[in-house]
Amino acid sequence: MEQKAQAHAEEAIRALGRRDVPLARTSIALAFEADQNIDPLADAVYLACAEIEGDGGVSGSTWNALADAVDSAELFSVVEASRS
Repeated sequence: MEQKAQAHAEEAIRALGRRDVPLARTSIALAFEADQNIDPLADAVYLACAEIEGDGGVSGSTWNALADAVDSAELFSVVEASRS
């Protein structure tokens, strides 16, 4: 993943941990704009956003999907640190 895309993806994941849906969506859109090869991660972020809006939080299975969708140890660490 390109550096710029990774920085935006990290922010999207952290935003999910804070339940900040607008920032998560904006950040993952910017990440996707920088690197279109992050489809699985983008899908997982959008799913998490929908869960926050519908249920007030991200389910464990969606956090697991996020962890599976990342392609680096750095992003995996962000997922694990952001789990709520």
